Amino acid sequence: MDSGMIGKIQKARQYAEEPERVTFESFTVDFAGNHDHYTIGYENGAWSCTCNFFQGHSVCSHTMTMERLLGAMLKATAEEA
Repeated sequence: MDSGMIGKIQKARQYAEEPERVTFESFTVDFAGNHDHYTIGYENGAWSCTCNFFQGHSVCSHTMTMERLLGAMLKATAEEA
């Protein structure tokens, strides 16, 4: 392995230990819930979910799970900033 690649691997390890370097701005995921699969979306600091609970509450166990998983990597909304 060349020395350039070794340096890149070391840098990747460092970056992986500093998740605050990464900020998600938008993405879509498939979430396997207990009863069905749901599509979770995140764009401009706002969540969406195809489950029935989210439609009436603008939050659900699926979006809360994603917030816990991603933590500091989520773009802060205007209210949080």
